[in-house]
Amino acid sequence: MAPTSTSDNVFNKAAETIPFPDLARVSEINGTMLNETAKFNAQVGTAMQNIGKEWSEFVGMRLREDVQLFRTIQDCRSLQDLQQAYAQFWQTAFAQYGEEAQRMLRLTQGTVEDVTRAAQEARETTVHAADKAA
Repeated sequence: MAPTSTSDNVFNKAAETIPFPDLARVSEINGTMLNETAKFNAQVGTAMQNIGKEWSEFVGMRLREDVQLFRTIQDCRSLQDLQQAYAQFWQTAFAQYGEEAQRMLRLTQGTVEDVTRAAQEARETTVHAADKAA
């Protein structure tokens, strides 16, 4: 049997004292984190799409209202008709903007609550996976 060298003894002693991570556990935790992150990102993406859809539908509606104003002005035959057209336009616009602000507020608040809940669930799942792996 060949004698062990001093450098082999030093390496063995270092290997005993340095804690090497269990790579299987680390991989399991990382996999859980990636899955939770993907689910979270998908949920945030869907929420942002819903907000964008709501806003773009509102803007489209308001643009149609703007075009209709020009048609109405074109048909006006008196100053009183013109005043009535503008008054109706602005009354409708203020009402619609107010309603849309309320819808966007509710939608955004719901989104923040959903995203917060999803983040907490992702954190709990990842912590649980880390505790289980430990």
